[in-house]
Amino acid sequence: MIRLPLVIGGLIVLALVAMAASAGWIFPDDPMTMVAEPLLWPGQDPAFPLGTDSLGRDIAAGIFHGARASLAIGFISSSAALALGTLVGAVAGYRGGRVDDGLMRISELFQAIPQFMLIIVLLVIFRPSVATIILAISIVGWPAIARLVRAEFIVLREREFVQSCRVIGMSGPAIMLTQILPNALPVLIVSGTIQVATAILMEAALSFLGLGDPNLLTWGGMIGMGRDQLREAWFVVAVPGLALLITALGLNLLGDGLNDLLDPRGRRA
Repeated sequence: MIRLPLVIGGLIVLALVAMAASAGWIFPDDPMTMVAEPLLWPGQDPAFPLGTDSLGRDIAAGIFHGARASLAIGFISSSAALALGTLVGAVAGYRGGRVDDGLMRISELFQAIPQFMLIIVLLVIFRPSVATIILAISIVGWPAIARLVRAEFIVLREREFVQSCRVIGMSGPAIMLTQILPNALPVLIVSGTIQVATAILMEAALSFLGLGDPNLLTWGGMIGMGRDQLREAWFVVAVPGLALLITALGLNLLGDGLNDLLDPRGRRA
């Protein structure tokens, strides 16, 4: 049975993908271009339904183009973190012993440093850009995934079907790739959706602090540029903030729904 959180989360994510895909068609001009009088309120001018910011830029155009930037950064950085975390966690969980100890000590080293502070340090060193933001978020995201995958592999490596594969002479990498990993995919899928939401919020926080890509208009950057007008034009901050809230909510609902759908215990409930 399809659960309501999965449906709602899926619809929100599909709407965000549609916004990102259609941004260049609905708003073909550069969203950073000044197009009207500054600080037009939503509904004041039908040509700008969400109003304009302090520089006279169309907020609706920024929301659509910001969806493209946020989703791209979120999905790419999460995919990289999932790939690295899965590789490290799979090897550690299957091999055990000194290999496991060594890899887990490395992951603990990364987790010992506050994630957001590490991202800021990396961006200060390499200068803010889309590539460095994706790299920094990926670096702080993989340890948690590695520990999760390791736990799954430790449990699954003792199952009878894995022991049978060892008896018939199947190699370790083949067992990991064809037998254990497919059974760990539900956990990876769920954690991946949460990782995307976390990455999007991290990028927004970085842009709010002025550490985003200066050539890219993002929701966090829109909030950061509108904070000085919060009293007289609160909508400049509220609209992109609401977009971030809905995005995080949709991805978390999607993750919860997938967890219920893929969990055998949830299906029996």
